[in-house]
Amino acid sequence: MTRAALAAAAIVALCASTARADRLAEIRARGRLIVSVKNDAKHPHKDPAHFDKRGFEVELAGLLAKKVVGDASKLELRMLARPLRLPMLAAGSVDLVMSMIPVTPENAAQVDFSHPYFASGLTLLVRAGAPRLTLAELAGKTVAFRKQSFNDYGGELSRMAQAHGISVTVRYFPSEAAAAAAVARGEVAALGGNFVDLDAWAREHGGFAVDATLLEPRQVAVAVRKGEPALLRAVNDVIDELRRSGALARLAARWHLPYLVD
Repeated sequence: MTRAALAAAAIVALCASTARADRLAEIRARGRLIVSVKNDAKHPHKDPAHFDKRGFEVELAGLLAKKVVGDASKLELRMLARPLRLPMLAAGSVDLVMSMIPVTPENAAQVDFSHPYFASGLTLLVRAGAPRLTLAELAGKTVAFRKQSFNDYGGELSRMAQAHGISVTVRYFPSEAAAAAAVARGEVAALGGNFVDLDAWAREHGGFAVDATLLEPRQVAVAVRKGEPALLRAVNDVIDELRRSGALARLAARWHLPYLVD
């Protein structure tokens, strides 16, 4: 490539970067913030904490809209299927994605993440009064998991165990109730899953306890399209202020969610 061609390519890249950095101004001129969410929490779902998680995120999205466009009511929610959320963000069809997206290297390769607004992770549900189980203490034991369409917490446990040279058997069940019944009967050592979901399930069913010491912690953050620093700063400003003031913890408590961010 010639020097002139290289210079032209650099100018094009700079212009594109500048245009995308002005996304915040574009949103304000439009007068509404478009956020992709799983849904509005009004639809039934198998996750025990589904209503709480969705309501929490929708309310937080309203606070972001208040910061970005000056009015919490100027929020447009886009209900998108999971495989479409991040691609639609990359295409510019939505401004932000809030759907309990964990901050992982794989996800961070696709989007920029805000500061975390929630945290959860892989943990275990056991019979009430039973001692907590560390990863090492699962050696030779069977752990139950609910079979899910996308999340595979059983696969995550198998990966962790293999990395530590531990042999653990994973057994899948159609529901938390079926898996918990196997725990109660002593057929399996524990029920594994996302802490927030197991915590919600245990609060509605007696005889079980959930270990808040996570086997693998996961932070959750707002996904922002790469190359939009002004928008990312605006989102971080809201989350940082909510954390400093304690309002984020109170918001989580209002939706009956454990607050593990700090």
